[in-house]
Amino acid sequence: MPWRLWGTTTAIAGGLLLVLANTAPSDALSAAPAAAATPTPTSIPTPTPSPTAVATSSPTPIPSSTPTPTPTGTSPAELVYVANADSGPVTAYSPGSSGAVTPVRTVSNPQNSNTVWIPWGVTFDNYGNLYVQTFLSDATTFVFPPGATATTPPSRIFQADAPDNRSVAIDAHGYEYVAGGQAGWTIAVEPPGASGVPGSLYHVPPLRTITLNDGFIPWPSILTTDNQNEVIGAVTGTQANAIEVFTGGATGGSTPVRTISGPATGLGACGSPCAELSIAYSPSTGRIYVAVSDGASTRINVFAGNASGDAQPIQTIEGPATGLAGNVITGLAVSRSTGTIYAMVKSSQFGAGQVNAYASLAQGNAAPLHSFTDAGSAFTDAAGIAISR
Repeated sequence: MPWRLWGTTTAIAGGLLLVLANTAPSDALSAAPAAAATPTPTSIPTPTPSPTAVATSSPTPIPSSTPTPTPTGTSPAELVYVANADSGPVTAYSPGSSGAVTPVRTVSNPQNSNTVWIPWGVTFDNYGNLYVQTFLSDATTFVFPPGATATTPPSRIFQADAPDNRSVAIDAHGYEYVAGGQAGWTIAVEPPGASGVPGSLYHVPPLRTITLNDGFIPWPSILTTDNQNEVIGAVTGTQANAIEVFTGGATGGSTPVRTISGPATGLGACGSPCAELSIAYSPSTGRIYVAVSDGASTRINVFAGNASGDAQPIQTIEGPATGLAGNVITGLAVSRSTGTIYAMVKSSQFGAGQVNAYASLAQGNAAPLHSFTDAGSAFTDAAGIAISR
């Protein structure tokens, strides 16, 4: 059983790199009840590496620039992917789903030796490859080819700094950013095409590591990348949450080049309880989307892509009609074709949930366009989400 965090509706809680910071601190889904007894967290043993293995990286062709598509209507290729943390499959659903539905596609544990399969994060690169970030112990990152199904093996596997990796993001140059760590958290920058071998637990040394000021309060969906090959990551503390921007790629420092923080941002703080943050970026709109899990005031704030300082959101979705109040948001994703905002909304981090879809320009007390949940799992173990490319 994977390690978990349990809590209230504000349960525990990234080229330039953007980081949200708080300056002080198997193909089948199993049915799950809406409320479950709290199990005792357990540890997953780390496999013993063989001394003969050697990690490698395999660079792949990368486009020289990031295309910026314009929303033109519903793309039949888009699916909403959900990472299910209880060793379950990654499941995919039609973006127009409503009610209790079954997945139209699953990506299951490939059962590779010396790996751990506890999906917390999912994302896609510009070629449509699916990245699945697992949590705890080995904390491996699996990369599947476009259109992967339950029987498709990963095209490569790698492990950045571990343990407790929980979010992954890819930029247009193919650099892979993995958020993890126990004493606070770090962003490990991996080379394009990173690929390890079983004997070394698939470890590929990072090109560089960015250290962030955060306590050990794991939360999914804390990294994303933008059109400038920046990465956005969420860090929580007791005074104020913030978005920090760092230079991406193989070189760059650990000092942000710009920061979004202050009372006007509405990013909250990680006091008691903690306002956890999840983030997404839309290449189509050029905007940064931030979910603030803040009890009765849980909301989605949208910022201009170049926002800095004490910037006010250009959109805020909040109010009783939104279905967000009293819940937490563990994942955000934005359709490239329609701009529709998808949020994984849950009663607690490991409580029952549903995906709410909001209009691209939704503002204030806006009701979802539609919502759906998994008919088997009720998304009890759901974490991060992504839209396929």
